Amino acid sequence: MEEKDGLKTVKCRAFDAIPWLRYGFSTRHGGVSLGECASLSFSYQKEAEELVDENFRRFCNANAMPFESLVLTHQTHTANVAIVNNSHRNRGRDRTLRETDGVVTAAEDLGLVCFTADCVPLLLVDPQAKVIAAVHAGWRGTVQSIAANAVKAMVQAGADPKNILAAIGPSIGPCHFEVGQEVAAEFAARFGEKLPLKEHRADHFMVDLWLANRLVLLEAGVPNDRIFTANICTYCNNFDFYSHRYTNGRRGSLIAAIAMEGDV
Repeated sequence: MEEKDGLKTVKCRAFDAIPWLRYGFSTRHGGVSLGECASLSFSYQKEAEELVDENFRRFCNANAMPFESLVLTHQTHTANVAIVNNSHRNRGRDRTLRETDGVVTAAEDLGLVCFTADCVPLLLVDPQAKVIAAVHAGWRGTVQSIAANAVKAMVQAGADPKNILAAIGPSIGPCHFEVGQEVAAEFAARFGEKLPLKEHRADHFMVDLWLANRLVLLEAGVPNDRIFTANICTYCNNFDFYSHRYTNGRRGSLIAAIAMEGDV
């Protein structure tokens, strides 16, 4: 956890070793949001635009990212990944990237953003090819291998899976992600014995989304020792992170963001 100007951000040491990389996983501290969204929320659907803009500016200033060139997506729990470029600069609120839960770019000074509040945020970078990605992996996207789709898109942009670093950010942990039989059956069909499902109570099972996304990344060719997990459960740590399940939907939104600084 890194704190700057009262704003806390979750960091990954392996990413910090890349001098031109700008990134971070937000917490709920250091912003201007009010009420159930207090205080660093990024949901334009729940608050006035000027409040959310100010939160984005504070996050970008604390993490040396380009506020004016952020790319936002309209997430709908798909496995769709888009490759974006400078034509997408400062776009997203106009809904140009609809039904898109992952974004990839090889463009410098372009900030990629995904939104979460229990779902898994993934940030990826190939430091040799200079290709990055931001991915929102809900349970549907996880089962449908959105992380692998992001790796494939990165390869199209010039990356090599064996060179990719992946960070699995704060999200609901295996201690609190409980699902019913139908959802459990989808995970069982997708991952088999590689992803043990723990029966918590009658017809309800606990699922490890962190492990599930690691398995998808491994299948896509990312080495295990290049995948890093924050191991922070948003439900357990609801004071520091928004949790949809803990608050029954009365919450703000977190972000994971990543950019490459040019001319470094």
